[in-house]
Amino acid sequence: MSLTTLIAFSIGLSLVYYLCPGRFRQTLLLLASLAYYAYCGIRAVPFLLITGMSTWLGARAIASIGLQHKNFLKEHRAELSQEQKKAAKQKSRGKQRIIFIAVLLLNFGMLALFKYTNNFLEFLSTLSHQPFRPLNLLLPLGISFYTFQSTGYLMDIYNGKYAPEANPLRYLLFVSFFPQLIQGPIARFDQLGKQFTEDHPFDLDRYERALLLMLWGFFKKRVIADRALLLVDGVFSNSGVYGGAVIVTAVLFYSLQQYCDFSGGIDIAIGIGELFGFQLPPNFRRPYFAVSLTDFWHRWHISLGNWMRDYVFYPFALSRPVAALSKRLKARHPQLSRTLPAALGNILIFLLVGIWHGLQMNYILWGLYNGCILAFTALADPFYKQWNERNHALAASKGFYVFRVLRTFLVVNIGWYFDRAETAAEAVRMLIRSFTAFSWSEITSGILLEFGLKLHDFNVLVFSTLVLLLVSILGERGHNVRQLIFSRPLPLRWLILMAFMYLTLAFFMTTGGGSADFLYAVF
Repeated sequence: MSLTTLIAFSIGLSLVYYLCPGRFRQTLLLLASLAYYAYCGIRAVPFLLITGMSTWLGARAIASIGLQHKNFLKEHRAELSQEQKKAAKQKSRGKQRIIFIAVLLLNFGMLALFKYTNNFLEFLSTLSHQPFRPLNLLLPLGISFYTFQSTGYLMDIYNGKYAPEANPLRYLLFVSFFPQLIQGPIARFDQLGKQFTEDHPFDLDRYERALLLMLWGFFKKRVIADRALLLVDGVFSNSGVYGGAVIVTAVLFYSLQQYCDFSGGIDIAIGIGELFGFQLPPNFRRPYFAVSLTDFWHRWHISLGNWMRDYVFYPFALSRPVAALSKRLKARHPQLSRTLPAALGNILIFLLVGIWHGLQMNYILWGLYNGCILAFTALADPFYKQWNERNHALAASKGFYVFRVLRTFLVVNIGWYFDRAETAAEAVRMLIRSFTAFSWSEITSGILLEFGLKLHDFNVLVFSTLVLLLVSILGERGHNVRQLIFSRPLPLRWLILMAFMYLTLAFFMTTGGGSADFLYAVF
């Protein structure tokens, strides 16, 4: 389903939704979500249903075992010794753990099967010096996102965070809710699930805000990202023939393209949710204004970061082996014992995120690059704090703030070489050429217009990027642009909306880049 079709489908469905009696709305959304996913690829629907039903049944079974244990203690509390109570608890927890691990293995096993089988076979063929023939495996759209969302719910139930959902259809709607099904954001059941049971009367003001956010996402995706993609693909597909200036420009364009593609899609998803009165979690918060790599990853793909923090980082950092290691270090290296769990946790998290992108070495190195820098930052955090206290005036100055933003931008973009290049070796070669073969004359020769971007498209791209930068600066200074627009009188705000819509559609219809799929739709 094309982006314009998705938007038209969402607007049309929202009108039916508000005309539909309240008791039928959940069913309408569920059928529409499944129909949308089937339209995108009907062969993938069974795997979505397997994930939804396995996590729902697993959560119900885990909760049932816990309830049985509580009832057993109530009935036999007086006659049981402490050792017997402890043994009963361990037995109950053991049963829960078996179900929990089995459901996780099923779902992450499916994810690994579809995503990594060809990578693994390619690795084996390299070792055996045999030609590699990839298998024609289905890769269900958005499988990572709905797997993370569903298993997050299962882990919450296993940890006793809240009671499981009794209605399987309502839970399946949570798993398959079409705006965020393909690329997120990753929602939590206690945040999104309960919204399905609430009444959502039509609100014109909210509806207008939702349309504006969707239009903004469309602008970022179609007007900026799809234009920048032409130069990015052109350089990265044949990087060996270009000098450092063109390579650096391509990496900067990739930085722009990836952000506008992903965040634009998220804006559309959140806007579609708002059409129906649902609030999806934020996923981006102007990441290129971050003052450190830690700050950057708190602003980029926020819902995945929160998922990794809650379900991987904390369990790992608080695990017995890490706690024992920290305890052994406490006597001689008290500072290290406090910071080491966070350092090791960051390396683990970003190694997993790298593997999530793919088993290729460039992705693994990208993950380790980010993880090691964050680990060093965690270890050095006490020294940073001491330096900031001694140099408070400098640390608080605007000049130092700009320096930190630019430094972080440089660190992030070095990582993008490995994220975008086809191989690790290619990423290293491009990085070396960026420093050893850099010449501005390459840029001034007009080579940037040889990748399919006409001069008109290039000018539109520059202008649109400046608009994006202006909106981002206002947001970073605490000004909500949507709120500023909707605080104006109705005629003026509709004039602004119509002008922006005309500008977006005019730029989109004259693009030389066509329409590309979302980057993260195949994740």
